[in-house]
Formats: sequence, C-alpha cells, structure tokens
Amino acid sequence: MNRLNDIYSPILGGVETTTDVRNLDKSIDLTNVWLRDILSQLKWQSKESAYQALRGTLHVLRDRLPAGEAVDLAAQLPLVVKGIYYDGWTLRDKPEKFKKEEFARRVHAQFEFDVNINPTEVIRAVLLVMYRHMGDGELRDVRSNMPKDIQKWFPEEVAPRE
Repeated sequence: MNRLNDIYSPILGGVETTTDVRNLDKSIDLTNVWLRDILSQLKWQSKESAYQALRGTLHVLRDRLPAGEAVDLAAQLPLVVKGIYYDGWTLRDKPEKFKKEEFARRVHAQFEFDVNINPTEVIRAVLLVMYRHMGDGELRDVRSNMPKDIQKWFPEEVAPRE
C-alpha cells in the first residue's frame, strides 16, 4: 500500500484508492478527467450522472456501428472507458439500424427518462469530450457510419473536410 492509502484507508473503510499498477492507475485518472469534462460540459455535479452519460452514449454508438468500426473506436478509448464500452456487448444482430429519435431514447433510458435530462445535450457533450481527448480521426469514421440526422450531433470539427 502507498502513503496516500495509509492516510485515507481509515476514512474510506479500508478501500484502496490506487491499484499500484501504473497502466491501471493512469487509466483510472484519465477516466476521471473524461467524467469531469462531461460534468463541466453539462454543468452537472454528479459523477454518477456523468458516468451514465458516457456509458449510455458509448453503448448506443457501439450498437449502431458495424462491428469493425465499433472495435476501431474501442481501440482509441482509455482502458477503463474501453471496459465500460464493451460491457454487455454482443455481435449478434449488429449493427442495429435506428434513427436519431431511437438513439436519443436509448441514451435517455440510462437516466430512467428523467424529464430534467435532455438526451441531445448529453450526447453532444459526450461526443465533444471524446473529440477533445481522441481527436478527429476515429470520430470522423464513426460519424460517417451514422445516419445524417445523427451526424449533426457530432462536433463540427469531425465533419468531412472539403
């Protein structure tokens, strides 16, 4: 155990706050950066809500993409986020073909259809955070695999270059 864990262990009930595995700790830190960025974009306070936004948007993207493109997207994600992305995934009946309304409905379902949650704002915020951390290359490919109405949610930086 490290010094921080020795200090905080009594406060946290003996729960370790690091893994002492450099790659895992770095990915946890990076995941926290993504969650804080989502919170900032949406002006929210709850990391749990940011997690739901990230998870919901990633799962709907993943299920809408052809399998090869879904795997390509995953390769660009931090290790912990990649685990969130793949959680519950099956290749059966992929890609699922649905339009903008169903995409938004599925993200909104992560929040039990809370009327205070605007799924379009959630989707745009998550896509913007992904862009900021991943760049435009892979997101441009993801965008091109979406119907035109869903493409409008992506940051304009990932629009096709003219």
